[in-house]
Amino acid sequence: VLETINITINSLPDFPDITDYRICENDSDNIGDFILSTKDDEILNGQTGKEVLYFESQVDADLGNNPIDKFNAYQNTSNPQTIFVRVQNISDPSCYGTSTMELVLGTNPQYNEPVDIFRCDDASNDTFETIDLNLVADDITQGIADNLTVTFYTTLENAENGTNPLGSQFTNTVNPQEIYVQISNGTICNSVTSFALTVIPVPVVSTIEPFETCDVDYDGIVNWDLTEAEINISDVRQDNIVVAYYETVEDAEAEINPITTPENFDNTTNPQTVYIKVTNTLSNCFLTLPIDLNVNLPPAFNDFQYYEICDNDTNYFNLNEINSVIVNDTNGVNIAYYPSNQDALDETNALSMDYTYQTNNDLIHARLTQVSTSCFYIYPFNLRVNPLPIANTPPNMELCDDDFDSVALFNLEDQNPAILGTQNASDYTITYHGSFDNADLGTSALTSPHASSDGAIIYARIENNTTNCHSVTQFETIVHPLPLTDIPQQTICPENFPLVVSAETGFSGDTYLWSTNETSPEIEITAIGTYSVTVTTEFGCSVTSTFEVIESEPADIDVVEVIDFSDPNNITITVTGIGDYLYQLNDFEPQTSNLFENVGLGYHTITIIDVNGCSSVTREVLVIDAPKFFTPNNDGDFDTWHITGAETLPGTVVNIFDRYGKLLKQLFHYSKGWDGTYNGHQMPVSDYWFSAEVRRNGVTFTVNGHFALKR
Repeated sequence: VLETINITINSLPDFPDITDYRICENDSDNIGDFILSTKDDEILNGQTGKEVLYFESQVDADLGNNPIDKFNAYQNTSNPQTIFVRVQNISDPSCYGTSTMELVLGTNPQYNEPVDIFRCDDASNDTFETIDLNLVADDITQGIADNLTVTFYTTLENAENGTNPLGSQFTNTVNPQEIYVQISNGTICNSVTSFALTVIPVPVVSTIEPFETCDVDYDGIVNWDLTEAEINISDVRQDNIVVAYYETVEDAEAEINPITTPENFDNTTNPQTVYIKVTNTLSNCFLTLPIDLNVNLPPAFNDFQYYEICDNDTNYFNLNEINSVIVNDTNGVNIAYYPSNQDALDETNALSMDYTYQTNNDLIHARLTQVSTSCFYIYPFNLRVNPLPIANTPPNMELCDDDFDSVALFNLEDQNPAILGTQNASDYTITYHGSFDNADLGTSALTSPHASSDGAIIYARIENNTTNCHSVTQFETIVHPLPLTDIPQQTICPENFPLVVSAETGFSGDTYLWSTNETSPEIEITAIGTYSVTVTTEFGCSVTSTFEVIESEPADIDVVEVIDFSDPNNITITVTGIGDYLYQLNDFEPQTSNLFENVGLGYHTITIIDVNGCSSVTREVLVIDAPKFFTPNNDGDFDTWHITGAETLPGTVVNIFDRYGKLLKQLFHYSKGWDGTYNGHQMPVSDYWFSAEVRRNGVTFTVNGHFALKR
């Protein structure tokens, strides 16, 4: 017999980690109502065919006795309280498992309900404002004994979950905007609330440009109409707008000390900032804006009242000279000049800078304009024209030269009286200059006495000590030359006795006075001694020349000694006489020695010179010797050979030999010399020998030697 048997295998439950069952209450008795069935799904965690039971003890859970009614509120007996969980199979309750969970009861924190915030916008009116959430948190926790933690969120979900909290400084992103608040006391329970942030527009006012104006009295204080700033208010809600003015932003915020007459306000400092407060009376939102008051001053000027100039022939004055006097710094300043105040105000009929003054005290109006601000000031002054001093033309200054350089020392101050004339010397200063420009500028004054040349022009500047006006005159310095009289030492010679000495200058107006008391241009002197002559020109310039007169005579030549055939040849001269003598050979420089050495052969002229000026004496001297060579090539130079001066030695015979001793030629004192031939044939280039029997002054002597024939 077959029977069908159903076998059911029930699995034991699989318990997850069961979380605490937490609830919050508003009172503080630590007893709450727990609906335990709400934990079933978590405990089963998707398991089927099973059920969940809750018990107060482990024993009851194991036996399945006294289960808690899980569908009705269960009040805990302690806080926290352990609940024992039994999961059993529905088809077989004996197949079960147990676990535990905790019942935890928390208390919701107490707090102050936040109020909605209404914030006035700033001048941008963009409906975005930043608030300090710390201040809101302070209001929420004010007077609460618990230590609360307050955080803010933009959504309820974030507030409940504590995610994405806001910082302490919050700027709304929409307007109005709900802000959610989580209040925590450190337990499991938090409170969540909210408040609204609403940004209210302020009155619409555009930025106020600085007020600027020009001062007229340089004190920096002017009268302003502050109400002109109200043209910047463009709010359409004009009926709900009130305007007030204050000197400080603190007064504006506190609404104290308003400016009562803003249309008639004098600034107290420069620059100064005052404030306009525009308030919407419906929202009580206001806007405070600064009004900058800037007083621009005209250019700073120097108060000189009158400007002095010196008169001139053309009545001309360059008004540009006033510019640097009336203002210290002309940069950024426009200066113009006008004949009247009205012309200066209207900027009409401006005077030319090349100004022609009409009187000696013209009234001129200078308009000084600051280019950057166009602020101006009109300054009147007088152009005072001072007369020039009179510079009388003095006579030329004349002096005699003192050293023949055409320069003399002039005391220039000697001209002062002539230049001043009748003017008081204490009122003027006179200086002297080497050029008109220096005199006109008053530079490079000459010192006195001044070394000036003949014909030089000196310029005198006379200046008024009070007005500094000056005039210039001039004169010439004339240096009269000294007469040219410089008589050297004179000599009385036999050939010029008596001696005539002349001081003649060639100028008919010159006069002469000799030490002999003679007054002629020249005198005769017969005795030696010291004499002088003073020559004076027609201008009174004189020179005295003192000179000595000595005696001398030409030399007498006693002996002329010539050493012939000595190689070199010398000449010695012996003279007598009372003079001092120099000795000269031919045209060579005279010498004090009477010995001439290395004298060439042939004729020479010896001159004895009297250094004192008497006549010279000459003597011709012959030096006899044999030439060292000759060149018989018919060129006119050294074509023959003979003893030099043989023609003066009658009886002299010269024999010429070749080197072998052969007689080639015999010469007498009258012979023209050997032409280098023998029996009509030219002899070769070579050395040749001679032997001469020389007869001179009754004495005969033999001279041997050799010479060269060259071609």
